[in-house]
Amino acid sequence: MASNVEKLSKFNSAINHYAESQREKILKDIADFQERELKETAEHAKIESDRLLVKELAEMRDRIIREMSHREMDSRRELLAKRQEISNKVFERAEKALVEYTKKAEYASLMERYAANIAKLLTEPGTVVYVKSGDEKFKEQIEKAFGSAVTITIDKKIKIGGLRAENVAMRLVADETLDSILASKRGWFEENSGMAVV
Repeated sequence: MASNVEKLSKFNSAINHYAESQREKILKDIADFQERELKETAEHAKIESDRLLVKELAEMRDRIIREMSHREMDSRRELLAKRQEISNKVFERAEKALVEYTKKAEYASLMERYAANIAKLLTEPGTVVYVKSGDEKFKEQIEKAFGSAVTITIDKKIKIGGLRAENVAMRLVADETLDSILASKRGWFEENSGMAVV
């Protein structure tokens, strides 16, 4: 009978040994699974953190670029406004100097020259010559330049001086006003003043 107890003991021992080996195998599998999961989670977390970092850096770069662009636009706007202000002051001074010039004796010969230039273009009768208020005193010189009767009319749009004429029959207008000459210099001034905004 002892052999049965021995057999039973050996059987029991074999079962316990098998159970223990299965337990160790299961624990090892669990440890391997946990290690794999932990490694995958760490890799996933690194990928996500890298992606988030790249995204954050891109957003920060875009934000900085936008801010710099806005600052540059604001600076350009300020420079353009300052340039316009300086340009306006220059042309206001030029206009005042030209108005002062129209009060000098040399202005009469300028009016004669302008009238002669326009008379070469507007040769048909019916020419109307426009002058600023006060310049109608040059009526004789203007009529002499045209060699025929012309109508001289005051034009409130002419503020500095000179004259403008039109002939409806010829469908021509000629402008020799100091106003238009000064206005035509604005483009030249902006290009050559050295105040370009780049």
